[in-house]
Amino acid sequence: MKRYDVCIVGAGAAGLAAAASLDKSIKACIIEKNEVPGRKIMATGGGRCNITNAACAGKDLTLEFFKSLGLETYADEEGRYFPYSNYAPDVVESLMAAVEEKDITVMTDTPVMDISVAAAKQAKRPAQGGASVPENAAKSDREAGGAGFEITCMRNGREEIIRADNVLLAAGGKAAPQFGTTGDGYSLARGLGHSVGRVYPILTAIECSDLSDVKGVRAKCRVVLLKDGSPVAEESGEVQFTADGISGICVFNLTPHIKSEAGEDFRDALKRFSVSLDLAPDFTSEEISGRQNTFGILTKRLAARVKPEEIKGWKLPVKGVKGWKSAQCTAGGVSLAEIDMETMESWLVRGLFFAGEIIDVQGPCGGFNLQNAWETGIRAAATINGRCGR
Repeated sequence: MKRYDVCIVGAGAAGLAAAASLDKSIKACIIEKNEVPGRKIMATGGGRCNITNAACAGKDLTLEFFKSLGLETYADEEGRYFPYSNYAPDVVESLMAAVEEKDITVMTDTPVMDISVAAAKQAKRPAQGGASVPENAAKSDREAGGAGFEITCMRNGREEIIRADNVLLAAGGKAAPQFGTTGDGYSLARGLGHSVGRVYPILTAIECSDLSDVKGVRAKCRVVLLKDGSPVAEESGEVQFTADGISGICVFNLTPHIKSEAGEDFRDALKRFSVSLDLAPDFTSEEISGRQNTFGILTKRLAARVKPEEIKGWKLPVKGVKGWKSAQCTAGGVSLAEIDMETMESWLVRGLFFAGEIIDVQGPCGGFNLQNAWETGIRAAATINGRCGR
């Protein structure tokens, strides 16, 4: 039975950032169910990989990390950072080059079936509501206890068990399952005693009604999400009309707010939501008053659908959001109340770490979610380095 200092489950953004940040003295393995590491990274940002954003508090950590790997970046006018080459596979190449310099075994095409605690001292649970655990309670418990894990996976068609002193769960969420992120990590986390909140797709298109007559039309817009007729959130940008709704970054950023309340059926919750589209955000109502039609501001096809009196507030029902295949991110995940966010270690089991989309952290489009992945992966690696480094 092979034994490692740490086993990283998932070779996505969080897992690779962690692996690239490990000390060379640490014996590690990465287990990835896809045939190649970083598959989802290579598809992000339209193939350019929006690494981080100027508005992210931890952006300097990320930029310095990639610079240390030899990858140069630049920021566009909206504060989004990309690799200087504008080529997402270069990000994966840089990460893998750093991984290959270390004592790390990379296992691809290898799904993880189960993780069990071979011997662990349970840490005290945090108080309800996510209150922190007293430093001399849970932390001292974890430092005193010894933990070991057995990771069962399928490799080359056969079941294989791997032993590791530490495990980093960086298996991603459920968004974009075509890239292998199908929520496997949630069941692994539950099996280790962790709570997983309801997960649902976000940063995706909104389904409204039959808009096939304006499918493919784009328009500058201010979009307001309404719940029971009152504004919940608003975004400005370019809206893209689809056969059954609206799309575009400004639309994606509204979807985290389309959710049910505790005990409420999601189908019932949807009936309370609608969107109001200001399709002339640069014009006042007075400037539009008296127009016979909206052509000249809107394209001919869209003008045939939207009357002058509707252009500053065209209302559409919210009938749903596009599913996992179209979503860029997962809302929900492993409860933050059960994770020490400074070290990324579980409050419940010594030696168990989390990073990336598997945890209940979400941000808007523009590099915020990748920032979470890099940052939490690097943070977990720093803790593991301090514990296992020689």
